[in-house]
Amino acid sequence: MRGRIGFNRQKFTEVFNDHLLALKSMVEAMEAVGDPRDACVIEVMRAAEHYINDLFCAVDQGKKIVWHEFLLFPELFFGFENVHPYMAETLCGLLPVVEPEGLAPYIDAARSMGLPPDICATDSGFLGCVLQEVQPPVDMVVTPTTPCDSALSAYQILTRLIEAPVFYCEMPYWHDGRGVELYSRHIWKMIRSIEEVLGTKMDWDRCREHIHYANEAVELFLEETEMRKLTPCPHPGKLQFFQFLFFTVASGTPYFRDICRFIAEDAKRLAAEKRGVLTEEKARLLLYNPDPVYDVGIHDWLEDVYGAVTALSFFGHATATLIDPSTPESIVKDYAWKMMNTCMARQYRGPHEFFVDDMIAAIEGWNIDAVIVTAHIPCKHGQAIHGFVRDACREREKPLLLVEIDVQDPRPVSIDTVRDQVADFLETQVLPSL
Repeated sequence: MRGRIGFNRQKFTEVFNDHLLALKSMVEAMEAVGDPRDACVIEVMRAAEHYINDLFCAVDQGKKIVWHEFLLFPELFFGFENVHPYMAETLCGLLPVVEPEGLAPYIDAARSMGLPPDICATDSGFLGCVLQEVQPPVDMVVTPTTPCDSALSAYQILTRLIEAPVFYCEMPYWHDGRGVELYSRHIWKMIRSIEEVLGTKMDWDRCREHIHYANEAVELFLEETEMRKLTPCPHPGKLQFFQFLFFTVASGTPYFRDICRFIAEDAKRLAAEKRGVLTEEKARLLLYNPDPVYDVGIHDWLEDVYGAVTALSFFGHATATLIDPSTPESIVKDYAWKMMNTCMARQYRGPHEFFVDDMIAAIEGWNIDAVIVTAHIPCKHGQAIHGFVRDACREREKPLLLVEIDVQDPRPVSIDTVRDQVADFLETQVLPSL
């Protein structure tokens, strides 16, 4: 294996600037079209400029950069002096949004190194970004052992590619009091390791300030998610993906709290006016499992062509909890519990009931007519529960489509192929029965 990979400022700056410009262009295009469905999405996408500019400033100022996996939200890390958090899979979320095959060169780079093709495209793409030297500098990496073996494997490989140490937080199997106590101990160890490795200290007062912002954002997210139960549904299906993405990168910031407030207030206004995405909803869909990142516009297509609104998606199912900021002990324990309850960490561990019970609650709570589950090809533990998913939908007489897909790489199953399967499902199984 080649030598350890360092920071390449030129490549980092070029890639992040290019995609920041692309996102700005997308916002300008949406503003020019003037589709009311895009109002909240535009606000979320504008956060990318704030997030990337903050990252550029942190690098220029020589701050210590902590990479955190997407299931460790950043609010805790803002409490450390002279430290800036960076969500390690940021480019995996942004690149396919800008260009459907935007992550493909990085996936291929990882596979050329020898990574097997059954490793998730998210993790292949993440390692490819490291290999291609487009990531920001890194002084330490922190990651939970979730959501899957693929992610865990990627971070184990990462230890061989970079000089910075990688700290693992062992996510418990069970979702109970003993589990949160165990995970809290690992969060405490992580905090002490960051202090020791980076020569910094946790400022609990500053941490508390960011916890307040994070709590407000969760409360607003919960409000908007509850209003999605209304008919007509106030907001479009695609909004849920964008909002969750920015929870993973910007939770605990005032600008993201403000965006969540804008979204919740917009939902309240539309609900008061009895207006929604569609004047007449012909079907209310549940998308349970990740959206196709390279085709988030599939939700617009469903609304425009079939009058079918994604009333709730996997990323939009607000299950995160609040953090008591009173003491360091309460912050750590509640942060651990919040991370255990965050989308994917909550459903992708333990027995199959953790996933299926949440899916059933979504079906029943949001008045769902039909269910689509993206059967992510590399996701072996996800594939293993499809029988239970079928049983749950059959018992509730809800049509189910399990669509084979790689949610971040359109090459195995094309956008057109996925849409053809969804169209056939709606035309033959869903709409005729409503």
